[in-house]
Amino acid sequence: MSGTLKNVVVIGASGNVGKPIVAALLKAGGFTVTALSRKSSSATFPGEVKVHKIDDNYPSDQLIAVFKGQDVVIDLLPPIDVNQHNSIADAAAEAGVKRFIPSEFGSDTSNPKVLALIPLFSAKDDITGYLKTKESSGLTWTAIINGAFFDWGLQTGFLGFDLKSNTATIYDSGDAQVNATTLSVVGQSVVSVLQHPAETANRYVYIQSTKTTQNEILAALEKSTGSKWTVNKRSCADASKTGGEKFSKGDMSGVVDLITGALYSGEPQTLYDETRGLDNDLLGLKQAPLGELVDKVVKG
Repeated sequence: MSGTLKNVVVIGASGNVGKPIVAALLKAGGFTVTALSRKSSSATFPGEVKVHKIDDNYPSDQLIAVFKGQDVVIDLLPPIDVNQHNSIADAAAEAGVKRFIPSEFGSDTSNPKVLALIPLFSAKDDITGYLKTKESSGLTWTAIINGAFFDWGLQTGFLGFDLKSNTATIYDSGDAQVNATTLSVVGQSVVSVLQHPAETANRYVYIQSTKTTQNEILAALEKSTGSKWTVNKRSCADASKTGGEKFSKGDMSGVVDLITGALYSGEPQTLYDETRGLDNDLLGLKQAPLGELVDKVVKG
């Protein structure tokens, strides 16, 4: 299989994760990139990207037609409707696609402890479980685990830091360690996975740009901004409880609290660099000093 993964279809190419993946593929060269887009979508793509529009419900016959002659399908649709993702995998197998990269890109969903903390991630586990059943058809898969999106998490406040008001929400002691990766490195990881097809087939791969704590991030932000930040405290238990209550009522805003409560829970079993080991060396991905990562976000 070495050297044969060149034709790549990306579903969700205009999203927060899709854009850096497409950018990395184009920068690497040697890949033909196709964006699969819904007919109702107004998303735009770089000029080098081929675009195929299909009906909004992703019908199998249209998926198969687009997937014919493709080596890789990268499925970045929200991991909510398991049947939809399974249908996409079926179409990929039917079309003779060689590698499927599912919509993981986050916490280690192969870890039962993680699923216990964030039950909504069980859909990701179900999707990857279904991909395992397609191995006999010749469709291989790679699930990429990158922890928190570091730069995106700082820019949006997801990690608990408001860059506009210089305010931090610190969960519990603030000393819980977390795995995190920048979006550009996530994009590079996809390129490297496709350049190492045999070593990455039918398995999870684990990457990170840094392993840090909220208190360390806060110190780096204060140094980078040259100002003292306002600090508010919150417990992980409160975040998890609030998020769970909202999510149980169908309020998707609870997802942020659920993930944040788990992220900063301090559960060592969720640190995949310790439980699984990292694939940074295999994929040629370097970690970076925290201050450097923070400066890139603050001073951009």
